[in-house]
Amino acid sequence: MKLLVATAAACVISSSAFAADILYDAPPAPPAPPPLPAPFNWTGPYVGVYGGIAAGDIKHNLNVLGSVPFTGLLTERSRAGGAIGGIQVGYDWQVNNWVLGAVADIAATNYEVKNSYYVLGTRIAKDSSKLSYLGTVRARAGYAWDRTLVYGHGGFAYGKTKQTSDFIGTDTLKQSQTRTGWTIGAGVEYAVTDRISLGSEYSYVDFGKKDIYKDANISINEDVALHSVKAFLNVRF
Repeated sequence: MKLLVATAAACVISSSAFAADILYDAPPAPPAPPPLPAPFNWTGPYVGVYGGIAAGDIKHNLNVLGSVPFTGLLTERSRAGGAIGGIQVGYDWQVNNWVLGAVADIAATNYEVKNSYYVLGTRIAKDSSKLSYLGTVRARAGYAWDRTLVYGHGGFAYGKTKQTSDFIGTDTLKQSQTRTGWTIGAGVEYAVTDRISLGSEYSYVDFGKKDIYKDANISINEDVALHSVKAFLNVRF
């Protein structure tokens, strides 16, 4: 009987030691995965710089009036082009994945057209028309996939056009006008860091028609429109 009790006790002690070894030698639990980063939020102000190219039409309508033998309308339509570069400032509000914003910008441009006029191979006149600056005040609305924002925009556009006309053998005529119109377009922006974003944007600008010369016999109006594509860099706060 004593032998049986001793054997049972030995078995219990051995089992306890074995269990303790198992508990002691078990590998540690794996660490919890790090929390996922919070989605980027577009809410806040920003300032930026941009540059790009512009192309379109500058159209002159010459209306010859009643006191001369010919009465009618002559239209000269020429392709124009140039570069643009400027600064912008804006603010965005994000609600869920939707982003609403407002932005104002102003750029210097050399968007210009030059024409020469010939009779029997001889140049009798030349003129040029140039948009010296371009500004807009726009609303924009888009949808964000974390750090990528796709948006449309539109609003008010303003600028200044300058014309130079040189009729051979006469004085050169120079004049300028302040122009207003509208703009619409679309763009995409990507937040490289929490403070720096890069993007690209297309815009169509239409300044409509405005008289640039008028007397008793002749009136000339100018129709200015352009397409632009630009790249930009914004600093967000």
